[in-house]
Amino acid sequence: MKLWPQSLFARTALVMVAVLVVSQIVSVLLFRHYAQQPRFNLIATGYLSHLKTIRAAFETLPPERHRDFIQRLREERGIRVIPMARIEADGDERLDPAPNIPAIRMARERLQEQFGERADLFQFRRPPRAAPEGKADARAALPPPLITRLPVGDTHIWVVFPQSRIVEADYSMAWLGWAVAGGVLALAAALFVVRRLNHPLRALAQSAAEIGAGRHPPPVTEMGPEEVKSVAVAFNRMRDGLEKNERDRVTFLAGVSHDLRTPLTRLRLGMEMLPMDDTTRRDLEGDIADINAVIDQFMDYAKSESAEPVESVDLNALVHAAAERGRRMGMVIDTHLETHATLKLRPQAVSRLLNNLIDNARKHAGTAVDIRVVRSMQSTTLTVEDRGPGIPPEQAERLKQPFTRLDSARSGVSGAGLGLAIADRIATLHGARFMLRPRDGGGTVAEVAFPNVAIAH
Repeated sequence: MKLWPQSLFARTALVMVAVLVVSQIVSVLLFRHYAQQPRFNLIATGYLSHLKTIRAAFETLPPERHRDFIQRLREERGIRVIPMARIEADGDERLDPAPNIPAIRMARERLQEQFGERADLFQFRRPPRAAPEGKADARAALPPPLITRLPVGDTHIWVVFPQSRIVEADYSMAWLGWAVAGGVLALAAALFVVRRLNHPLRALAQSAAEIGAGRHPPPVTEMGPEEVKSVAVAFNRMRDGLEKNERDRVTFLAGVSHDLRTPLTRLRLGMEMLPMDDTTRRDLEGDIADINAVIDQFMDYAKSESAEPVESVDLNALVHAAAERGRRMGMVIDTHLETHATLKLRPQAVSRLLNNLIDNARKHAGTAVDIRVVRSMQSTTLTVEDRGPGIPPEQAERLKQPFTRLDSARSGVSGAGLGLAIADRIATLHGARFMLRPRDGGGTVAEVAFPNVAIAH
C-alpha cells in the first residue's frame, strides 16, 4: 500500500494514534449513551416540572394573584414570567428559535409532547452593544436566556430560564484537549519504543552491510527487547561462523598452494635433466605453467584485500599499468580513458581486478581487448571488452561464483575458475557493481561501476 508508511516509527505512531482515536470515539459514544442522555433526560424532567407548576398556578390562581406568584417565582427560583403583550411590543429585541443542540433538542421534544405543538423554545437575539472603552460587556460573555412559549388556556405566557438550567457546560474543549494530549503521549511512546528497537536493528544492518562488503566488523551489542536480543545473538554466531570458515578457507588454500609448489619445482628441474624432444618439452612446460597459474589463483583468492588501506588513486594510471602488462604478453589492448578519474581505492586490489579481467579475456577471447573508463553523474565505470564467443546472460551471475566455469566457452582453457570471483569480491569491497553482459557485435563486456561518492576531491 502506497499510503502505508515505510518507517517503523511512522507505522508505530500511526497504529497508536489510530487506537487512541478509536478509543476516544468509543468513550464519547459510551458517555453519551450511559451518562449524557440520562442527564439530559433528568434535566428536561425538572424543566417540565417547573412548567407544569407555572401553568397550573396560572390556570388555578385568580388573575389578581398572578403578579405575586411571578414575583415569588423570580425571587425563589430565578425564573421570570413575561406576559405575551410585553414580548410582542418590545421592538428592540426579537426572538429566534433556540439552537438545535442535543440538550435543547431533547427539552423541546419533551415540551411539545407535554404541552402540544404551540409550545416551543426561543432565545433573544440582542443587537450588538458598544461597551465602554477599556471595559468588556460582562453580559456578552453569558449565553442568552432560554424563553419558553407555554400555552395557558387560549393564550400563552413566556417563561424565561437561565440557559444553564437546561444546557450544561460545554466540555468539547476538554475532549479535544484530552485527544491532543493523548496523541502527544502516543507519539512520545512510539518514539520511545522505536528508539529502543532501532538502535540494535541499525547496528545489525550496519554489521550485515560490512560483512556483505567483505569486511569483518566487531560483534554487535546484544541489547534491546528479548526478541531483538535473540536476533543479535544469532547474528553474532553467524558472524563468528563466517569468520571461522574464511580462516579455514584461507589456511586450506595457502597450505595446498605451498605444498604443491615444492613438488612442482622438483618436477621442473627433473624435466630439464631428462632427454626429450622440443615438442614434448614445450608441452610439459605449458602444463607446469598452467598448474603454476592455478596455484597463483589460489594464492590470490586466499588473500584478504580489506587489509590494504584506501588511497586517492588515478584509475587511469592503474589501467595504463595493466594494459602495458598485457601488451608484454602479446595482447592488442586499446584504452579509452577519461581526463579525470581519481577515486578512493585500494590500488593493489584494483590492479588485481584489472589483471584478472584482462587474463580472462586473453584466455577465452584472444588478444584484442578494449579497456574504457567512463564517468557519469553517479559512477565511474571501468569496462574490459573482448570479441570472444560471449557468455549467455543467464550464466553471468553463476560465473561470479568461485570454482565455476562455462565449459562451452572455456573448453581446453586452464584455470581454477577463480578470476571472476576475485574480481567480484574486490568490486564488492569497494561498493562497486560488477556485471557481465554481451557486447554489441559479439563478445563480452566485464563492467565495474565505482560509485562517485568515493571520488577524491
